[in-house]
Amino acid sequence: MKYPKFLKEGNTIGIFAPSFGANIEPYKSRLESALSKFKILGYKTEIKGNIFGYFNGASSAKESRAQAFMDLYKDPNVDFIWSVGGGEWMMEIIPLINFEELKHYPPKFFMGYSDNTNLTFLMNTLLDTVSIYGQNVTEFGMNIWDKSLNDAINIISGKTLRQDSFPLHEPNEVIQTDPLQSYTLTEKTIWKNLKGEKEIKLEGRLLGGCLDVLMIYPKTIFDKVEEFIQTYQKEGIIWFLEACDFNVFALKRALWQLKEIGWFNNVKGIIFGRPMSAKPILDLDQYQATLDILGDLNIPIIMDADIGHVQPTMTILSGAFAEIISKDGKGSITYKLK
Repeated sequence: MKYPKFLKEGNTIGIFAPSFGANIEPYKSRLESALSKFKILGYKTEIKGNIFGYFNGASSAKESRAQAFMDLYKDPNVDFIWSVGGGEWMMEIIPLINFEELKHYPPKFFMGYSDNTNLTFLMNTLLDTVSIYGQNVTEFGMNIWDKSLNDAINIISGKTLRQDSFPLHEPNEVIQTDPLQSYTLTEKTIWKNLKGEKEIKLEGRLLGGCLDVLMIYPKTIFDKVEEFIQTYQKEGIIWFLEACDFNVFALKRALWQLKEIGWFNNVKGIIFGRPMSAKPILDLDQYQATLDILGDLNIPIIMDADIGHVQPTMTILSGAFAEIISKDGKGSITYKLK
């Protein structure tokens, strides 16, 4: 597994919009503010494409979005690549990216979450390169940074390789009056060990992202999960998963499909982030749905972790070897660069 260089003061961050552009509020104001804050922190920025644009449900045509990523990855003056935001149509650019060509260039971190799973996931399985499943650029535009954002900077700059769970999180629905307001932290964070274990301790190589996105890849030409699992069979895989639009029924169907095609072979454990939309339906909740499908794997499963769409969230080095501990409703992730 290749580990790109961590971000250092004076480095250049390549910024592009592989899916949505920041063309509406609160994202436009957040992006403008984030760019100013990065400059204050001592980072340079290189912008490719129309990061404030809108074209047929994305920031621009798929060809220009794919070219922006290729240009940033190949540019020796760009040290780190960061996505403006999420969206819906990032998968359009994947067939237009020449992953074989990128193998001949020094590895670079790419950071984003949600729709950015299209790249964070495939960089692991196609390029054997660690990526970062974490906050998009716009998150860093708030006037007063949440602790999770300071933690993110410390992770991506290599100042720390450990992150702990946060005491509070937002509700699933937040009313915003100021585009630059901080998170509304009202709900107590409780990591749940699904089978009632007092403590879960996992070690293995991380792989995963947003289930809504991952489900488009099984059995396509981009599906190299079986090869990835075989490559790292001695270490084993820890899947990190979270869902955005999936309700509890869709969540159960997705887990069934991934299990049946073998994506959970040689799995050491699974950690699920807080879901956005998987509220109980009748007598079925996310916990029972997960047990129904994955219970017979006889692996530790952690639920409601600080990963995904419900802020604040951890900054995940996807593809890295990690140790995860979940105990007394709290958790931590520690990365080992091997």
